[in-house]
Amino acid sequence: MNTNLFIAKTLWRKSSGKGGLGRGSAIIASVSVAVSMLVMVLAISISDGFKKEIKEKAAGFSGEVLLHSPGVEVTTSLYPVNSSPIFLDEIKKMPQVADIQPYAYRSAIIKQNDEIQGVLVKGVTKDFKWDFFKSVLQEGALPKITDSVGNSEILMSSRLAGMLGYKTGDAVIIYFIDSNVKVRKFILSGIYNAQLEDIDMSLMITSISEIQSVNGWASNEVSGIELKLKRKSDLGQTATLVEQIIDESEGDDMMYVTRVDEMFPHLFDWLRLLDFNVLVVMVLMLTVSGFNMISGLLILLFEKISMIGLLKALGMRDKGIHKIFLYRALYLVITGMIAGNIAALIFVFIQGRYALIPLDPSNYFVDHIPVYLNLTKLIILNLGAVAVITLLLMIPSVFISGVSPEKTLRVK
Repeated sequence: MNTNLFIAKTLWRKSSGKGGLGRGSAIIASVSVAVSMLVMVLAISISDGFKKEIKEKAAGFSGEVLLHSPGVEVTTSLYPVNSSPIFLDEIKKMPQVADIQPYAYRSAIIKQNDEIQGVLVKGVTKDFKWDFFKSVLQEGALPKITDSVGNSEILMSSRLAGMLGYKTGDAVIIYFIDSNVKVRKFILSGIYNAQLEDIDMSLMITSISEIQSVNGWASNEVSGIELKLKRKSDLGQTATLVEQIIDESEGDDMMYVTRVDEMFPHLFDWLRLLDFNVLVVMVLMLTVSGFNMISGLLILLFEKISMIGLLKALGMRDKGIHKIFLYRALYLVITGMIAGNIAALIFVFIQGRYALIPLDPSNYFVDHIPVYLNLTKLIILNLGAVAVITLLLMIPSVFISGVSPEKTLRVK
């Protein structure tokens, strides 16, 4: 057995007696590491939870990448594009792309009794993937998409339905205002609640043929095309590749590429601010736990100053003596980290399963604290924490080098 390691274990047993100063400081230092790890793991898990929830909601409304007419908004009703451009087949072959859907938008007004509300009506095809809206459907059913025009079914947000007093099955009269007013009657098939008030307050979903009819478009004319990406696909890289495909195409169909974070900048700016807050928390927690470990190790060094002097007198180098105390300190660090990780994992499991801690969705876009555990980040965090705290624990080695054997051996 390594001599340093053997002495470290002996020191650990002897300093663990009841009432020992080293034992008390060791417990405090270990608890500090455990609390710091708990806070850091929770900070990352909650931050990733918010990212996952909000990105999925934003992408559920629009897809991750949108193709539309250059120089106009993705919701344009004035400048249609071809629903089957020449480069679309090449984009479909991209491994990052999970689904491609054309869409059409039109702004309108709903009047119900004395209430008037501006809305944005989105038209989708029969092949539209309803996974997101199924997950946020509050009552009723998803609209049946048909090619016919008139009495089509429509999906409305719970906020809008509550404000206007609509219930599923009601007839909804929508006014499309242009050079003249076009009136369409829809049947409210379902009500959804995505908890993104700025978006779902005004967005309604119906058949694309209805919007094409109102806009005076042909069946192959749409506001744009939305791409839904596979999980873990890089948004920026995929958008760049799509732009390259469009630029290199030989046809006349030119489209502008917009990412979902560019369409909803306020949501993603908020997430970036959350990342900064998490970074601040991690730096503070590592600093606190590191210096608490230094304090605990220094107390142990002062308590064992006679032993340090004895070891020096026996010919042990400062480096070897430092290893003895470093072994013990790392034992405390790892013990605290394991306890902190276990506590954090228990919280993540309970909160993820039962959503015990609620939030105000008008401020946080979700009705409970979301959590998502990324194992890769968890491993990197633990390895990084060990590395940083180990570097900080090198500081007490300065004290060891200053211990004089002839003076310390007189201490009884």
